[in-house]
Amino acid sequence: QNVCRDVKALGAKDGSDALERIVRRRMGDTIFESRYAMHLLQQLGQAHEWKSSLAVLQCLQRLSLEMNAYLVSASISICSTLSEWKQAVHTLREMADRRVEQNTIVYNAAVSTCAKGEQWLQALQLFREMADNRVE
Repeated sequence: QNVCRDVKALGAKDGSDALERIVRRRMGDTIFESRYAMHLLQQLGQAHEWKSSLAVLQCLQRLSLEMNAYLVSASISICSTLSEWKQAVHTLREMADRRVEQNTIVYNAAVSTCAKGEQWLQALQLFREMADNRVE
């Protein structure tokens, strides 16, 4: 929880060296585990800190943590909490550019966010992409 508080205090500055120091401090000499990252993202989600969660996701990528659908989905779901559908779609696109697995978990989170924001055409477009990309 202290790490979550520290991350929130930074104001979600993208590329923040301070954010990276916080995450590195938590890592210590061990490999940063996806399980801990998920826990941190869940805490940020409960605090409605979608900007901080996305900053953490970017930080984890810089630190070479293997990104997976669950981490990306968690960040997109946080966007859903506040109907930040544009950011959810942007995150989906960004993760695809970085070759992170795009599966039904990730797409479902993005479609749900679009639906919550009443962005029906965007949601339908994502469904079409799923079919075109043979997402399972």
